[in-house]
Amino acid sequence: MKKKHFMLSSFLICSFFGYSQNIAQQKFNIPQVQAALSSTPKTVDPDFLKASKINSKAFGDTLIYEDFNGGLPVGWSVVNNNPNPFGWRWDTVYTPGAFSLNVPTFSSTTASNGFMVLNAGFFNTPIPPTGAVAMYTSILSGSIDLTKNGANPNGLCNVWVKYQQSLRYCCSSSSRLELHVSTDNFVTWTGYDASNAIAINAASGTMTNTINISSAAANATSIKVRILAEGMTHYYWMIDDFAIIEGPKNDLEIRRANPGFNYDYTFNPFYSQIPYDLFTPLRLSGVNYNNGCNTLTGVHLEGDFIHVKDPMGNPGLGNVLNVSSSSVTLNPYQLDSAVYNSPLFVPLVLGEFRVDIISNSDSIDENLGNETYSHTFTTSDTIFARDDNGYGGGTGPGDYQGAGTAIGDKFGTMYIIESRTGNGGTRKIPTSITFAVSNDSANLGVEILPRIWSFDENAITVNAAFTGLVATSFIPYTILAIDTLLTLRLDNGTAIVNGLDSGQYVVGWEVTNTNGGNSFEVYEDASSLPFQDDVTCFVDIASAPAGWSWVRQNPVIRLNMGNLPVPTGLKTAVDSNLIISVHPNPSNGEFSLTYKTNEKSTFLLTIRNALGQLIHSEQPTINGKETKQFNFTHLEKGVYYISLQNESENRVETVVIH
Repeated sequence: MKKKHFMLSSFLICSFFGYSQNIAQQKFNIPQVQAALSSTPKTVDPDFLKASKINSKAFGDTLIYEDFNGGLPVGWSVVNNNPNPFGWRWDTVYTPGAFSLNVPTFSSTTASNGFMVLNAGFFNTPIPPTGAVAMYTSILSGSIDLTKNGANPNGLCNVWVKYQQSLRYCCSSSSRLELHVSTDNFVTWTGYDASNAIAINAASGTMTNTINISSAAANATSIKVRILAEGMTHYYWMIDDFAIIEGPKNDLEIRRANPGFNYDYTFNPFYSQIPYDLFTPLRLSGVNYNNGCNTLTGVHLEGDFIHVKDPMGNPGLGNVLNVSSSSVTLNPYQLDSAVYNSPLFVPLVLGEFRVDIISNSDSIDENLGNETYSHTFTTSDTIFARDDNGYGGGTGPGDYQGAGTAIGDKFGTMYIIESRTGNGGTRKIPTSITFAVSNDSANLGVEILPRIWSFDENAITVNAAFTGLVATSFIPYTILAIDTLLTLRLDNGTAIVNGLDSGQYVVGWEVTNTNGGNSFEVYEDASSLPFQDDVTCFVDIASAPAGWSWVRQNPVIRLNMGNLPVPTGLKTAVDSNLIISVHPNPSNGEFSLTYKTNEKSTFLLTIRNALGQLIHSEQPTINGKETKQFNFTHLEKGVYYISLQNESENRVETVVIH
C-alpha cells in the first residue's frame, strides 16, 4: 500500500490535506486543489469538515430512525459512481479482506438485523494488477420530513444526524468520507465530515457519530441525505442505527484547542514529553463555537494547568495556573478564536501535567461534554517525545515506494530546540535516539544509522530546508528480533561537540544495508497524530531524485538530551538550604552522598546515566546532615547524574565512574 509524500515545490499541486493545507502554503506556496465530487453545484461547510465531533447525547424528538432491518428502507438507494460492483451493501456480517483480518465485531445496537457495509478491503483482495480500486459510492435517502408531521410547519432551528459506525480507511487522507445534506434534491448540497475525524489507518471500533447539520437543514421542511465514500481502497466502513434528531438550542463547543509549544514557528510539533530546560513558555488557544440556535453571551475560554504527579508517580501540586480570555457574544453557528497571550505557562517542577481548556458562557449548556478539551504532557529531565504510547501500525520509507527500502533511504520527525532561559548557559547536546521498532519481520537484518539534520522552515522547498547533518553514529546498527524500544547512541557530528543551537531539527535514521531487500519501520502513534502539524515528518527516497518531502505520519522516534540542568524549583542554588556533595569523585563506583538541609523534608532522589535512563530512586526524609553509601561498581564507566528534589528545591550533582 504505497503512501503519498509531498515535495512542496512551487510547481507541485497536491490536494492531500484539503482542510489543513493552508499551513504548508504559508511558507512553501502550494496551490490547493480540491477534487470535485461531481459536476453538481455544491457548498462544503469548512467548519464541519474534519471538525464535527460533538457529544452523542440526543435532545428533543427523533424525526426519523432507520436500523436497516432486512435492508434499506423504502425510498433509499445505493449509488455507485464506479463502473464496477464495488459499492455499499446490506449485510449481517462483515467479510474481511487481506488487510482487515480479525476485525472486532460491529456491535451497533441492532447489528443482528443487518447494517450497511462498504467492504473496500474485500473488494481489493487480491489487489488487481492495475492497482487497488478506489471506492466511489454513496447511500442516498428518500425525502425526510422535518416538520414533525406538520406540528412545526417552518421546520426546526437545530437539526442533528446521529448514527453508529465502525471505520478504518486507507490509503490517503484525501479520501472523502462525508455526509451530504440537500433541501433541493441535490441540485445544491452541504457536506460534513462523517469520519469523526479519524486518522488514516486508525480503527475507530464501534462508536456513535453525531453531526450538527443545521447550516443546511435549519428551518427547512424536508431534506435528503447521502453518505459518501470516495477514495478509500482498503479496510471497511460499517453504518447502522441512523437517526435525525432535534438538537439543543444552547450548546457551546470548543474547537481546535491547542497547547502551543514553540508557537512562534510556522511548523512545530506537539510534545507528550519535553525536557524541563527546553520547555519554552506555552500559549493556549482555541475556538469557541455556538453549536445551538440561541445567541450566547459572555462566551470565553478558560485554561487550567494541573500538576498531576511527580516523576515517581506521587500526587502533584494540583492546579498551578488559571487563565481566561475576554468575553464575547456569539450568534448561532458563529466561531470566535481566542488566544491566551498572557500569562504563559512555564513549569517549575518535573512530572506530569494536564491542561484543561474550557468554553464557558452565561447560558446553561444543554449538551455537556463537548466544551472541554484536555491533554497531558510530561516535563522530563532528558526525554523529548511526540507520542503518547498509542502505538499501532508501522511507518518508514518503504511505505512510499513500491520496491521497499533501499540503501540511502531516510526518515525522520521534527523537534525544536529552544532554551527556556535563552541561548546562554549549558549547551543542549543530543545523546541518543530511541526508536519504537514495529513487529514487522521485514525489519530484521536492516542496518541503520541514527541521524539528526538541521532544518530551516524559511527555505523555498522542503528539500532545501535540510541544511546539514549535525549528529550521527560512527557505526551502523543491525536490527535484531529482540529490538522493541531501541536506543542508539549519537557519537559523531558537530552537535555532539558543540551542542545544538536554537532551531528546528529532524530526528530519524538512514538505511545503510537492507539485508537483501528488507525494510525498516517504526510504530506510528495515531492517537497523537491529530495534534501534530503538517510538515513535521519527512521521508527521502534514495531512488527518487527529488530528495526530501513531507508525509502525514507521527512515527515513534524520541530524542534524548544530555548536559541539561534540572529545575532549581522555587529557590535558586545560591539561597537553597539544601547542600549535596559526592566523595570520592571520580570513583570506581563506590562513593558516598552527603546531603544537608536546615528544614526536615522528604525528597525524591534519582540517579540517571548519560542517556537519561533511571538507575536508582528513593524518597529519603532528611533532617540535618546525613550520608548515604552507594556501590555501583557494576555500572559502565561514564558520567552519572544525581538529583535531589522536593516541591520547592532541586539540586543536581554529577559523579564520574572510571
